[in-house]
Amino acid sequence: MTARPGTTAILDGGLVPPCDLDAEKGVLGSIVLKPDVLDDLKPILAPQAFYLDVHRKLYRHLVAMHDAGEQIDGTLLVARLRQAGDYCESREESPDGRLRIDAALLGDVVQAVPYARNAVYYAKIVNRMAAYRSIRLAGEDLLRAGQAATDEPAELIDRAEAILAGLRTDQHDGEPVSAANAVVKTLENIDAIAERQSATGYLTGLETFDRNIGGLFPGELFILAARPGMGKTSLACQIAYHFSVQGRGVYFASLEMSAVELTTRILCSRCGVSMRRVRTGQLRPEDNHELNEAAHPFHKAKLWLHDRPGLTTTEIRRSARRLQKHDLKLVVVDYLQRLTPSDRRISRHEQVGQMSDALKSLARELDVPVLCLCQLNRQVEQEKGAPKLSHLRESGSIEQDADVVAFLHATETADPDPRVPVKVELSILKNRNGETGKIALQWLRSRTMFLCGDEATTGGFDD
Repeated sequence: MTARPGTTAILDGGLVPPCDLDAEKGVLGSIVLKPDVLDDLKPILAPQAFYLDVHRKLYRHLVAMHDAGEQIDGTLLVARLRQAGDYCESREESPDGRLRIDAALLGDVVQAVPYARNAVYYAKIVNRMAAYRSIRLAGEDLLRAGQAATDEPAELIDRAEAILAGLRTDQHDGEPVSAANAVVKTLENIDAIAERQSATGYLTGLETFDRNIGGLFPGELFILAARPGMGKTSLACQIAYHFSVQGRGVYFASLEMSAVELTTRILCSRCGVSMRRVRTGQLRPEDNHELNEAAHPFHKAKLWLHDRPGLTTTEIRRSARRLQKHDLKLVVVDYLQRLTPSDRRISRHEQVGQMSDALKSLARELDVPVLCLCQLNRQVEQEKGAPKLSHLRESGSIEQDADVVAFLHATETADPDPRVPVKVELSILKNRNGETGKIALQWLRSRTMFLCGDEATTGGFDD
């Protein structure tokens, strides 16, 4: 029997959700006729995708036999089912309520398909129907919760989006790749890098960083950590602006500053007008001219600012996915500990771990770098030394999920005059796919801007 989306089917007097029982039998019958098709089916088809429990149980038995290296045919399958207590001649022989596979069903399965080569096609249909059922269940869950009106609406929306985000059709765990094929692709990638004499990452505009690290790489989570007031938001704005004026889309999720505050910082850094004069209303006529000139590139810049407090990783993911059509190439989150966790009942350490894992998953899903700002704990001030990975607040999962972890810290006492540059250091303490090291920067506080200094003064990188 087949029930497709938008139609209604009746089975044993009940309403059947979307399913294709013929396709389910087709998959199982294909396995009995040609067991080797399981090598193609196992990576893409989970037992949970079957609608009927008996089909699900039969599929598990067939997979177990194949994994154990046992021969599969109708007679051997019946023998296995009997031994497991999962077989009966008819449904009436199973009065104890235990789910058993009866002879009639097994006969239908064996006779269901004439060509086992169609097994993958049947499996795709089964997966598709399973996805429709999952969507339906998510809707029913949301409907019940909305009717009860006990949870906060924002929490219900987050829950619904998280459920829908987890749905996957035609799921595939990936096939093994031979070393021969991998090395060919590797050499092609190396040649491409050599031809353009640059790395595969997106350049940040910080020449020393780009030369030694290669920029920010698609699919990677980059953690930029510092104590408050060290300029990590300014550095993130500077990188985001550089991306956007190069024609690369940037989504900037700000949980601490408004869009106006962020653009003010960027404008002042570009034209050299002091933030102090802007904030105190002491602008000169030439300052207004410079600010207006600096604003022109914004009309073409691909920069989207999301400045709502209490953002969740689900909301960030949703917004970033919508911006993919605008050539999204960077996601910035300012900052991790300000995000609202999806589950407030678990410990803070677990909450931060879930959020960092979600951001790493976002980077891989959209194939863009995610630059996430992070606070350091107070211990770094007490120890009065260079920051360490252990200084990350709720550090365990952050360190584990991140591909690159960089710390921004001053190497000298700041001058009271904000016009005097401060020597700071960008320390790369973790780099999953490259070297670690230190990069010297100068922080122009009055312009909220960073310039690359002489890297040799702080250790630098080996050539």
